[in-house]
Formats: sequence, C-alpha cells, structure tokens
Amino acid sequence: MKKYSKILMIMLTLALLVPLCTISVSANGGAIIDSPDKVTTGENFTVSITFSAEENIGTIQSSLSYDDSLLQFISSDNASGGGGILNINGFPASQSNELVVTLTFMGIKDGTAEISLVNSAILSPEGTMLGTPSAQTSIKLTGGEVSLTSVQTTTQPQTTTTKKETTTTEATTMKGMPSEGVLKSLTVDNGTLEPAFAYNVYEYTVKVDNSVTNVEIEGQTAALTDYIWYTGNSECMVGNNIRTITVTDQNGNETTYTITIIRAAPGETFSATETEVATTTRRTETKSVSSVTDDDGMEKYRELLNPALAIVLIVLIIALVVVIYWMKTRVKRNITVTKSSRKK
Repeated sequence: MKKYSKILMIMLTLALLVPLCTISVSANGGAIIDSPDKVTTGENFTVSITFSAEENIGTIQSSLSYDDSLLQFISSDNASGGGGILNINGFPASQSNELVVTLTFMGIKDGTAEISLVNSAILSPEGTMLGTPSAQTSIKLTGGEVSLTSVQTTTQPQTTTTKKETTTTEATTMKGMPSEGVLKSLTVDNGTLEPAFAYNVYEYTVKVDNSVTNVEIEGQTAALTDYIWYTGNSECMVGNNIRTITVTDQNGNETTYTITIIRAAPGETFSATETEVATTTRRTETKSVSSVTDDDGMEKYRELLNPALAIVLIVLIIALVVVIYWMKTRVKRNITVTKSSRKK
C-alpha cells in the first residue's frame, strides 16, 4: 500500500506542475493555448495558439471567446474583433504542419479570465478538413483595476507575410444595412471585385493574370458578435476558383458571399486594354452580323418583290395593248361614218 501511495503522490505532483493550458485534438489536427498562469492588471501579455496537423496546413479559421470584463484585446496579426469574440484566420508563410497565432491582451480588472477556442477548422492547401480542435485556458489577474481611456486596440488583422498592396472595398452606402449578419467590407489582395462591393450583393468575380498564383480574401462583419467562416483555398489554379464567406449572426441566420476568382491561362491577361479591345471586337462583330442580317433580309424582299413586279408589268402591258387596240378601232369607225356622210 505504501508503494502505491508513493506512486499516487508522484502522479499528483506531476499533474500540478503541468502548465495551465489545454490541448485538444480532433481528427488529425490539434490546438494548444499557451498563456501565463498569472498576470498583473494593467500590463500587456501574450497568448499563443499553436495549430498542428499531420499534413501541411493550408489555412486555419477559428473563433476565440474571452471575458471582456476582465481582458482587453490589444492586437494580433491574425485576428480581428473585440467585445469578447475574436475571428482568427491565417495560413503558414511556407509549407508546414504547424501554425502559431499570437494575440496580445491587457488585464483590466482583478479576477480569473477564461479564454476558449471554438468553431475551429484546420484545412489543407486543397481545402480538405484536417481537424476541428477546441481548447481553453484561464488566467488569474491581480493588481487592481485600470482605466481604458488610453488603451489603443487593433481590431483589424495585419498579416506578417509579404503581400501585395490590398484593395479594400467597403460598403459606401450604410443606409439600410443590417446591424449584424452581413459583411460591411470585403478585401482582395489581387485583382478587383466585380461588381463593386455592397452588403446585399452576394456574388463577385475577381480576374487575375496567370502570374498570380495566390489570392487572399478578407471580410469584416457588421457586428463583432457575428461568426465568419471561409471556404476554398488561397492558391489559384488556372480557370475558376470558388471561395465563399459565410456570416452567421447570434440567432444562427447565415449569409453567404461567393467570390469566383478566374486565373488566366498561360500567355493570357485580363488587362483593361484587352478588355476594351475584346468589347470593341464584339461590337464590331455584332454590327457585321447585323449588316449581314439586313442584307439577307433585303435579298429575300427582292426575291419576293420581283415576281410581283413582273406580274404587274405584264398586266400593264396587256392593258396598254387593249387601250391602243380600242383607240384604233374607234378611230376607224369615226372615219367610216364620216365618209358615209359625205357620199350622201
């Protein structure tokens, strides 16, 4: 019994030494939240989330909930939001089966703050689901309470990877836009959205040249409590590449935006000049077809008109002959009558 008691004591001691973090594995993907056990209220601290899989990771999409009465979100390269909910979206800078997301918080009041990773998805570069992990941790805050008047927060994601200048199209007309459940802006880092973005337009096209192999999209929800879900792969194949963004409000209502990214074949481009040339060519061809159609119509009209004109001409000739014959007969009769009168 003493031997077993010692073993139990050793196991209990090891359990107490384990850091306050949670590891969760779903399918072949997992997530670890690494955070300090205790922080001083008023000081910034970082929370790291490590996503891992048995295969190379293409993208990760997740939501993070936290106690906003105790914590203030400061910044992150891969997260946006606030008010207790963050939307996390990222991808490895190179081929890897691991991705680390770092978030900065500040404690604003004493207490024990809970942080939970929910609605997570780890996707392969081909868009295959690698895992749906969840994780949670808690942090003890001590030292009093701080004022938030001087705290600057960053709610927009800032990617650490080298990317081209992005083009953001935000709804210019906010009148009538719902307060939740829709996108209020949409960003692409290559190409241009067609048509221009509006919260109530749900299908878009982005055309890129063959040299473009990767297109990132980023949506911003109307409400911080909205949940956003991406599907598709940022890597583009030649032809059509379908991406979707689904926004879900607190009541579970979903709104889906579809973006079709068209990558040109080798040697082809989607420049404005070529588009204008193509449009002009189409107009010229249309005009030519119209002219041919008109000519064909006139030809058919002539074919129908010619027999009719021939018949009319024949009738007129016959009528003229009849009139001439009648006139000659009438003249002969008048001459005969005149000669008879003279003889008498």
